[in-house]
Amino acid sequence: MTLYRDSALVLRGWKLGESDRIVSMLGENSGKIRAVVKGVRKTKSKFGARLEPLSVVSLLCWKGRELDVVSQAETIEIFRLTREDLDRLFKANVILELIEQVAQEEHPDPELYRLAIGALRVLDRDNPAMLLSSFIWKLLDQQGYRPNTDRCAVCGSTDLVGFDSSLGGALCEVHCGGRKVSTQAVSVIAMSLEGKLSKVLQIVDPALIAETEVIALAAVETMLDRRLRSLRSVIEQ
Repeated sequence: MTLYRDSALVLRGWKLGESDRIVSMLGENSGKIRAVVKGVRKTKSKFGARLEPLSVVSLLCWKGRELDVVSQAETIEIFRLTREDLDRLFKANVILELIEQVAQEEHPDPELYRLAIGALRVLDRDNPAMLLSSFIWKLLDQQGYRPNTDRCAVCGSTDLVGFDSSLGGALCEVHCGGRKVSTQAVSVIAMSLEGKLSKVLQIVDPALIAETEVIALAAVETMLDRRLRSLRSVIEQ
Protein backbone atom coordinates (compact mmCIF):
# COMPACT_ATOMS: atom_id res chain seq x y z
CA MET A 1 0.00 0.00 0.00
CA THR A 2 1.10 3.56 -0.78
CA LEU A 3 1.34 6.14 2.00
CA TYR A 4 0.06 9.66 1.29
CA ARG A 5 -0.62 12.93 3.10
CA ASP A 6 -3.42 15.43 2.55
CA SER A 7 -5.63 18.01 4.26
CA ALA A 8 -9.24 16.89 4.34
CA LEU A 9 -12.73 17.96 5.36
CA VAL A 10 -14.62 15.16 7.13
CA LEU A 11 -18.06 14.78 5.51
CA ARG A 12 -19.69 11.81 7.24
CA GLY A 13 -18.94 8.55 9.00
CA TRP A 14 -20.53 5.22 9.84
CA LYS A 15 -19.74 2.26 12.08
CA LEU A 16 -17.69 -0.71 10.96
CA GLY A 17 -17.53 -3.76 13.17
CA GLU A 18 -17.21 -3.33 16.92
CA SER A 19 -14.65 -0.55 17.14
CA ASP A 20 -13.80 0.76 13.68
CA ARG A 21 -15.39 3.48 11.59
CA ILE A 22 -15.49 4.40 7.91
CA VAL A 23 -15.18 8.10 7.16
CA SER A 24 -15.88 9.95 3.96
CA MET A 25 -13.72 13.03 3.42
CA LEU A 26 -12.90 15.61 0.78
CA GLY A 27 -9.15 15.84 0.37
CA GLU A 28 -7.61 19.03 -0.92
CA ASN A 29 -5.42 17.12 -3.37
CA SER A 30 -7.04 13.66 -3.35
CA GLY A 31 -10.70 14.30 -4.04
CA LYS A 32 -13.17 12.11 -2.17
CA ILE A 33 -11.52 9.78 0.33
CA ARG A 34 -13.23 6.77 1.91
CA ALA A 35 -11.07 5.36 4.68
CA VAL A 36 -11.19 3.04 7.68
CA VAL A 37 -10.25 4.45 11.08
CA LYS A 38 -9.29 1.45 13.18
CA GLY A 39 -10.21 1.42 16.86
CA VAL A 40 -11.66 4.92 16.77
CA ARG A 41 -14.73 3.91 18.80
CA LYS A 42 -12.63 2.61 21.68
CA THR A 43 -12.39 4.82 24.77
CA LYS A 44 -8.61 5.15 24.49
CA SER A 45 -8.47 5.67 20.72
CA LYS A 46 -5.55 7.81 19.58
CA PHE A 47 -7.88 9.63 17.18
CA GLY A 48 -10.43 10.82 19.73
CA ALA A 49 -13.07 13.05 18.07
CA ARG A 50 -10.72 14.39 15.42
CA LEU A 51 -12.46 12.56 12.57
CA GLU A 52 -16.01 13.65 13.24
CA PRO A 53 -17.94 15.45 10.45
CA LEU A 54 -17.21 19.17 10.18
CA SER A 55 -13.54 18.72 11.07
CA VAL A 56 -10.61 19.73 8.88
CA VAL A 57 -7.65 17.46 9.49
CA SER A 58 -4.12 16.80 8.33
CA LEU A 59 -4.10 13.16 7.27
CA LEU A 60 -1.58 10.41 6.82
CA CYS A 61 -3.23 7.46 5.04
CA TRP A 62 -2.39 4.14 3.50
CA LYS A 63 -3.89 3.68 0.04
CA GLY A 64 -5.98 0.50 0.01
CA ARG A 65 -7.59 -1.53 -2.76
CA GLU A 66 -11.16 -0.55 -1.78
CA LEU A 67 -10.84 1.57 1.36
CA ASP A 68 -7.86 3.56 2.54
CA VAL A 69 -6.64 3.30 6.14
CA VAL A 70 -6.06 6.35 8.33
CA SER A 71 -2.69 6.18 10.06
CA GLN A 72 -2.55 9.67 11.59
CA ALA A 73 -4.92 12.63 11.85
CA GLU A 74 -4.23 16.04 13.35
CA THR A 75 -6.89 18.72 13.77
CA ILE A 76 -6.55 21.86 11.65
CA GLU A 77 -9.98 23.45 12.10
CA ILE A 78 -13.25 22.48 13.85
CA PHE A 79 -15.71 25.39 13.27
CA ARG A 80 -16.56 25.69 16.95
CA LEU A 81 -19.35 28.30 16.66
CA THR A 82 -21.10 26.23 14.02
CA ARG A 83 -21.07 23.14 16.21
CA GLU A 84 -22.66 25.10 19.06
CA ASP A 85 -25.44 26.80 17.08
CA LEU A 86 -28.37 24.84 15.63
CA ASP A 87 -29.02 27.21 12.71
CA ARG A 88 -25.38 27.13 11.64
CA LEU A 89 -25.23 23.37 12.14
CA PHE A 90 -28.25 22.78 9.89
CA LYS A 91 -26.61 24.78 7.11
CA ALA A 92 -23.28 23.05 7.61
CA ASN A 93 -24.92 19.63 7.34
CA VAL A 94 -26.48 20.66 4.04
CA ILE A 95 -23.09 21.78 2.74
CA LEU A 96 -21.44 18.53 3.84
CA GLU A 97 -24.17 16.42 2.24
CA LEU A 98 -23.92 18.29 -1.05
CA ILE A 99 -20.14 17.96 -1.13
CA GLU A 100 -20.48 14.25 -0.34
CA GLN A 101 -22.77 13.85 -3.34
CA VAL A 102 -20.72 15.72 -5.94
CA ALA A 103 -17.15 14.80 -4.92
CA GLN A 104 -15.57 11.88 -6.78
CA GLU A 105 -13.04 9.35 -5.55
CA GLU A 106 -9.58 9.56 -7.12
CA HIS A 107 -10.56 12.84 -8.76
CA PRO A 108 -8.63 15.75 -7.23
CA ASP A 109 -10.78 18.89 -7.03
CA PRO A 110 -8.98 21.67 -5.12
CA GLU A 111 -11.58 24.20 -6.29
CA LEU A 112 -14.38 22.19 -4.67
CA TYR A 113 -12.32 21.91 -1.49
CA ARG A 114 -11.75 25.66 -1.39
CA LEU A 115 -15.45 26.36 -2.01
CA ALA A 116 -16.49 24.09 0.86
CA ILE A 117 -13.92 25.38 3.34
CA GLY A 118 -14.62 29.00 2.38
CA ALA A 119 -18.36 28.60 2.87
CA LEU A 120 -17.91 26.92 6.25
CA ARG A 121 -15.58 29.67 7.43
CA VAL A 122 -18.08 32.39 6.48
CA LEU A 123 -20.84 30.40 8.17
CA ASP A 124 -18.79 30.02 11.36
CA ARG A 125 -17.78 33.68 11.40
CA ASP A 126 -20.89 35.58 10.27
CA ASN A 127 -23.74 33.16 9.43
CA PRO A 128 -25.29 35.37 6.72
CA ALA A 129 -28.88 34.43 5.91
CA MET A 130 -28.20 34.11 2.17
CA LEU A 131 -25.18 31.82 2.58
CA LEU A 132 -26.91 28.53 1.82
CA SER A 133 -28.48 29.52 -1.51
CA SER A 134 -25.38 31.37 -2.70
CA PHE A 135 -23.25 28.30 -1.88
CA ILE A 136 -25.61 26.07 -3.86
CA TRP A 137 -25.47 28.30 -6.93
CA LYS A 138 -21.66 28.46 -6.82
CA LEU A 139 -21.53 24.68 -6.42
CA LEU A 140 -23.86 24.13 -9.36
CA ASP A 141 -21.86 26.51 -11.50
CA GLN A 142 -18.65 24.70 -10.56
CA GLN A 143 -20.23 21.38 -11.52
CA GLY A 144 -21.14 22.66 -14.98
CA TYR A 145 -24.71 23.85 -14.44
CA ARG A 146 -25.06 27.57 -15.13
CA PRO A 147 -28.67 28.59 -15.73
CA ASN A 148 -29.82 31.41 -17.97
CA THR A 149 -30.65 34.47 -15.88
CA ASP A 150 -30.89 37.23 -18.50
CA ARG A 151 -33.09 35.59 -21.16
CA CYS A 152 -35.76 32.91 -21.34
CA ALA A 153 -34.01 29.54 -21.54
CA VAL A 154 -36.56 28.38 -24.12
CA CYS A 155 -37.18 31.30 -26.47
CA GLY A 156 -34.70 34.03 -25.54
CA SER A 157 -37.26 36.59 -24.37
CA THR A 158 -36.05 39.14 -21.83
CA ASP A 159 -39.48 39.40 -20.16
CA LEU A 160 -38.73 36.99 -17.31
CA VAL A 161 -41.35 35.83 -14.81
CA GLY A 162 -40.40 32.24 -13.97
CA PHE A 163 -37.54 29.82 -13.33
CA ASP A 164 -37.18 26.10 -13.93
CA SER A 165 -33.79 24.45 -13.57
CA SER A 166 -34.86 21.46 -15.66
CA LEU A 167 -35.55 23.79 -18.61
CA GLY A 168 -32.31 25.72 -18.24
CA GLY A 169 -33.13 28.64 -15.95
CA ALA A 170 -35.22 31.80 -16.24
CA LEU A 171 -38.45 31.65 -18.26
CA CYS A 172 -40.88 34.05 -19.88
CA GLU A 173 -44.65 34.21 -19.34
CA VAL A 174 -45.30 31.78 -22.18
CA HIS A 175 -42.91 29.08 -20.97
CA CYS A 176 -42.97 29.40 -17.19
CA GLY A 177 -45.88 26.96 -16.81
CA GLY A 178 -47.29 28.88 -13.88
CA ARG A 179 -44.12 28.52 -11.79
CA LYS A 180 -43.47 32.23 -11.33
CA VAL A 181 -40.61 33.84 -9.41
CA SER A 182 -39.71 37.44 -8.64
CA THR A 183 -37.27 39.42 -10.74
CA GLN A 184 -35.34 40.04 -7.51
CA ALA A 185 -34.77 36.31 -7.04
CA VAL A 186 -33.49 35.91 -10.59
CA SER A 187 -31.19 38.89 -10.00
CA VAL A 188 -29.82 37.30 -6.81
CA ILE A 189 -29.13 34.05 -8.66
CA ALA A 190 -27.27 35.99 -11.35
CA MET A 191 -25.17 37.84 -8.76
CA SER A 192 -24.28 34.56 -7.02
CA LEU A 193 -23.15 33.04 -10.31
CA GLU A 194 -21.14 36.16 -11.17
CA GLY A 195 -19.25 35.99 -7.88
CA LYS A 196 -20.81 39.09 -6.30
CA LEU A 197 -21.09 37.27 -3.00
CA SER A 198 -20.33 40.22 -0.75
CA LYS A 199 -23.44 41.95 -2.07
CA VAL A 200 -25.58 38.79 -1.98
CA LEU A 201 -24.61 37.97 1.60
CA GLN A 202 -25.83 41.38 2.76
CA ILE A 203 -29.43 40.56 1.80
CA VAL A 204 -31.71 40.19 4.82
CA ASP A 205 -35.19 40.16 3.22
CA PRO A 206 -36.75 36.90 4.59
CA ALA A 207 -39.12 36.44 1.63
CA LEU A 208 -36.33 36.86 -0.93
CA ILE A 209 -34.03 34.54 1.01
CA ALA A 210 -36.71 31.84 1.20
CA GLU A 211 -37.59 32.19 -2.49
CA THR A 212 -34.00 31.83 -3.70
CA GLU A 213 -33.43 28.85 -1.39
CA VAL A 214 -36.47 27.05 -2.83
CA ILE A 215 -35.22 27.65 -6.37
CA ALA A 216 -31.71 26.50 -5.42
CA LEU A 217 -33.14 23.35 -3.82
CA ALA A 218 -35.01 22.45 -6.99
CA ALA A 219 -31.92 23.07 -9.10
CA VAL A 220 -29.55 20.96 -7.01
CA GLU A 221 -32.03 18.09 -6.79
CA THR A 222 -32.47 18.23 -10.55
CA MET A 223 -28.71 18.04 -11.08
CA LEU A 224 -28.24 15.15 -8.63
CA ASP A 225 -31.51 13.43 -9.57
CA ARG A 226 -32.34 12.80 -5.93
CA ARG A 227 -33.86 14.51 -2.91
CA LEU A 228 -31.55 15.83 -0.22
CA ARG A 229 -33.15 15.25 3.15
CA SER A 230 -30.96 17.64 5.13
CA LEU A 231 -31.44 20.45 2.63
CA ARG A 232 -35.20 19.87 2.45
CA SER A 233 -35.50 20.05 6.24
CA VAL A 234 -33.75 23.42 6.30
CA ILE A 235 -35.86 24.91 3.51
CA GLU A 236 -39.21 23.64 4.79
CA GLN A 237 -38.95 24.44 8.50
